[in-house]
Amino acid sequence: MKLIDDKYKKLGPSIKLLGDEVIIAQAWKKTHAYMRLRNWYADTLALDISALGLESAAKLWASQLLGTSPLNLEPMELVPAPKSEPWIIDTNQGWIPRAFIDGRKDQRNQKPPIRPLSHMTVRDQTLASAVMLCVADAVESCQGDCSYKNDSDFFTHQSKGVYSYGNRLICDWNKGSAWFHWGNADIYRKFFTDYQSFLKRPTVIGRSVAGGQADSEVVFIISLDIARFYDCIDRTVLHERLRKLFRGQPTGEQDIFWSRAREIFAWRWSMEADAIASTIGINLGNGLPQGLVSAGFFANVYLLDFDKAVGKEIESSIGKKTSFTLHDYCRYVDDLRLVVTVEDTVDLSDLQREILEWITPILKLKGR
Repeated sequence: MKLIDDKYKKLGPSIKLLGDEVIIAQAWKKTHAYMRLRNWYADTLALDISALGLESAAKLWASQLLGTSPLNLEPMELVPAPKSEPWIIDTNQGWIPRAFIDGRKDQRNQKPPIRPLSHMTVRDQTLASAVMLCVADAVESCQGDCSYKNDSDFFTHQSKGVYSYGNRLICDWNKGSAWFHWGNADIYRKFFTDYQSFLKRPTVIGRSVAGGQADSEVVFIISLDIARFYDCIDRTVLHERLRKLFRGQPTGEQDIFWSRAREIFAWRWSMEADAIASTIGINLGNGLPQGLVSAGFFANVYLLDFDKAVGKEIESSIGKKTSFTLHDYCRYVDDLRLVVTVEDTVDLSDLQREILEWITPILKLKGR
């Protein structure tokens, strides 16, 4: 007895799949579960209403996607969330970072440590998740299987070009090809598992490198992060990089899919959000909204070319004045780790400057 229609066994960038009520319902299911668990500011009443009216909502959203009228996303509302830094109540200014009081930071020259979270409608979140479902297999296959059982896996990851450990989707793997579990409520692999792998990989590879180095060389694990990563993502470039993964495949339905995807990515802040941001002194970027369920997935898409470009330099000697050898690279979203060796006489400030001068142009070319 046939239980699953063949068209659902392997999803892809087709407008018929994007506008399929089954796909939309599963995208809603994942979005709903994630928002309830992770988005502490979510409108739970709106989530409850969407659950009660899911059947009619899926039909409506499907007809909107398959139609010709603009999708007209709702403007995003701003949720200014304090970052992980101690805050206190000042009698004159209200809630402010402790660092502004004890003098560690100059309040006149520092922006408040605020993370600009976005509040979006259930429908707009679901549409973005539906795009993710359709392209997930190709994106995850491109990143490779990051599963970890023992330390030898890290060397396998390196040899197969696996560099990304953050916001990876739950997939089955067969000969290097991924199949995303799109029919259940879960989306991402467990944070505590993959983040530990990300932290452990440079240590394991660094120790291996140290065992074969000359006495005059030292091994360093370099930690870098990309400032305001989500805010600075260019959505047009993101759209192009997604589409590039399917280059050479038949067009037609795919062209309409990418046209709808561009509309779905056209998020914008409300006038009230702009006013609040101006009042508290933060800039609202036009990148990936922080609070979008699928943002972590699309952030990885944006850095696929960057990962490959840096990975190609492994075991290469790099640097103009201060030469170093890159032995490994891995990434957890916007957090980077490099394993390098240098002569033990190197000045660390020179090494830092050399690494930044090498990696910044790659990031500007491949990641911006």
